Amino acid sequence: MIGQTVSRYFIVEKIGAGGMGVVYRAHDERLDRDVALKVLPPGVFRDEAARKRFRKEALALSKLNHPNIATIHDFDSQDGVDFLVMEFITGTTLSHKLHSEGLSEKEVISLGLQIASALEEAHEHGIVHRDLKPSNIFVTSKNHIKILDFGLAVLLKPSEAADITLSDSDVAGISGTLPYMAPEQLLGKPADTRSDIYAVGTILFEMATGSRPFDQTVSTALSNDIIYKQPPRPASRRPGLSPRLEEIILKCLEKEPENRYQAAKELVVDLRRLYAPTTGVVQPVEPRKRIQRWQTILALAVILIAVGAFFLARYHFLAGRSEPIDSLAILPFENAGGNPDAEYLSDGLTESLINSISQLPKLKVIARSSVFRYKGKNVDPSVVGHELSARAILTGRIVERGDDLSISAELTDTRDNRHIWGEQYNVKLTDLLAIQEKISKQINENLRLRLSGKETAALPKQYTSNAEAFQLYLKGRFYSDQATVAGVQRGVEYFHQAIDRDPHYALAYVGIADAYFLLSSQFVPPREAMPKVKDAATKALQLDESLAEAHTLLATVNSFYDYDFPSAGAEFKRGVELDPGSASAHQWRGYYFIAMGQQQEALDELTKARELDPLSDTVSLLLSVSFLFSRQYDQSIQQSRKMIEAEPDFWWGHFLLGWAYAEIEKYDEAIQALDRATHLDSSPYPVAYLGYADARSGKKDKALQTLQELEQKSHQLYVPRYQIAAVYVGLGDKAKAADCLQQAFSNREEIIAFLKVDPTWDTLRSDSRFQNLLHRAGLN
Repeated sequence: MIGQTVSRYFIVEKIGAGGMGVVYRAHDERLDRDVALKVLPPGVFRDEAARKRFRKEALALSKLNHPNIATIHDFDSQDGVDFLVMEFITGTTLSHKLHSEGLSEKEVISLGLQIASALEEAHEHGIVHRDLKPSNIFVTSKNHIKILDFGLAVLLKPSEAADITLSDSDVAGISGTLPYMAPEQLLGKPADTRSDIYAVGTILFEMATGSRPFDQTVSTALSNDIIYKQPPRPASRRPGLSPRLEEIILKCLEKEPENRYQAAKELVVDLRRLYAPTTGVVQPVEPRKRIQRWQTILALAVILIAVGAFFLARYHFLAGRSEPIDSLAILPFENAGGNPDAEYLSDGLTESLINSISQLPKLKVIARSSVFRYKGKNVDPSVVGHELSARAILTGRIVERGDDLSISAELTDTRDNRHIWGEQYNVKLTDLLAIQEKISKQINENLRLRLSGKETAALPKQYTSNAEAFQLYLKGRFYSDQATVAGVQRGVEYFHQAIDRDPHYALAYVGIADAYFLLSSQFVPPREAMPKVKDAATKALQLDESLAEAHTLLATVNSFYDYDFPSAGAEFKRGVELDPGSASAHQWRGYYFIAMGQQQEALDELTKARELDPLSDTVSLLLSVSFLFSRQYDQSIQQSRKMIEAEPDFWWGHFLLGWAYAEIEKYDEAIQALDRATHLDSSPYPVAYLGYADARSGKKDKALQTLQELEQKSHQLYVPRYQIAAVYVGLGDKAKAADCLQQAFSNREEIIAFLKVDPTWDTLRSDSRFQNLLHRAGLN
């Protein structure tokens, strides 16, 4: 099926197979995302009624919403082929991980806790997995668990009986996979939630010891052992294993279901408790009262901001060093409890801390996109300091212990890895507001001592006093930052919920504007998204005129949608004035200067953005664009090569390299680079410019095929008309190119802002229609 299109899904490659069907990586051409397409076995449905029943059950499964459960998006049929559409996950199976490396006890507990948490969610919805095993548990590069095929073992019972299998990859319908089956399943009794818990026990045993509890290779002997033989003590195979972990594993492996954990939630609780003595951290648990949770989160934000300002003041005032800290990298705080549900908290609060501390005077704070590259990594402060040009780094961790909250932070001098400052805050829920007031006073006093002359130390601004609204805002940022259609849409929902809790929450409106701007630039037509950007940014500024990000977002609408360049220039200027430490403000102002043909101003702004965000892909590609649009092709090629050297699979690097080569008529090099870009990304950008290069090199048939492909794509997803215009320019068809550009203007496409500098349109510049378009866009 590779290369075929099923419904709206283009099949890219085969990634797995088993009794439940063949799995392919496919591209959803409507939503422009990769998905996993599971093609079900032929004949799995005896009649249409069975297919309808499956569709109903698949709909129920699709409602499972948990970070450790792979999402089911859709079920459909076409030309006799039945298929499920699921979340596409990158990583490796737990089975492969177990075969390739040993696991520490901490990792066993962390992964086991995620598996049990997923079961808790499914069981509460009445869904039993029935075929849980390492081969349908994915582990991402960040050790994040995703469980596949929930409930499918019972739904996809083959039309003919199948034998129970020993293999991890072959599934015998409802029966499951033998090494992970519970005794009652082998005795022909119905499987329930406790059968899944038995499977978890087998998986925990295997993770902890490197082998299964029963290792017979003959199915009858293995079945007999599972039903009648007591499992060995895990510590007999791995000396030194903690007795408590061993106790948990053996309780899962009890022969009688009544003697096991009766609910996955009980297993989750025991694994959380185990974290304290073995690793010093505890999995976050839900407080009894929701209001306490909100208070915790709000106080946590205040404390983190306080920590950042306090350690800076303390270092300057007490260390007695002649050289002040002039640059700081705040690395992502560790979610030390390991609960994926709390990941939004550590990420969101780190970002809030960056945004707040960056407003302090005479301090360069490295932007989010650069520091988050170190998330989940063990870092050497001196190496990070060199890579980010940061004089100091702040690292920290967040842990919840029931109703207690622990926050620790450490400041390190990157020149010599010297510990400058460290502090731990242990907070009782009932003391949160008092501690918040105490730390705020400490910050203000110390900053006042550090600063000189007429400078004053202002406390970091709080945008809401509603803790629930703040929590929802953090979730909105977390999901929007995933930069997928589904993630952005979910983020917008959380922003709206935050505004429902606090209608004056200006920062939540900024989040909405930023989310829709991302959609406009990649996924949906500008006329659908950009008015929403403008509306949200305007509302934010009505509530708080000092929001630099809102001014910058409004400026992007003014320039790249309304084509109101004077207003855009004023808004961009206001944005950098309000927050000169914002890499984003400088980056987008530089982009605006590129469109205006002000090359030096563009480079100045992009250079400032690079200082604040040294590892930013966006700044790198805009530097290449600035050289390309100013006809400095050698510099553009050099910059693109730097991007490729740093990230070989960064498609923008190959795309801009190929484009620059096409402009200097090195068509073989251009086509090679652009072809590579099309294989790295399925968006229309590289496809269109490959057609442009083919046309200019005389390969008109290929260019015409590209035009046909783009037109077909435009029926399924948003394809900017200027991309089709580029192919027509390459073919020398000026009339059709001008028509497409007129349509692009009507669609309010971003590229119109670059008409007077983009070399793609050089052959059209003397055309009266093109000159008229420049005039209508306010560019001449």
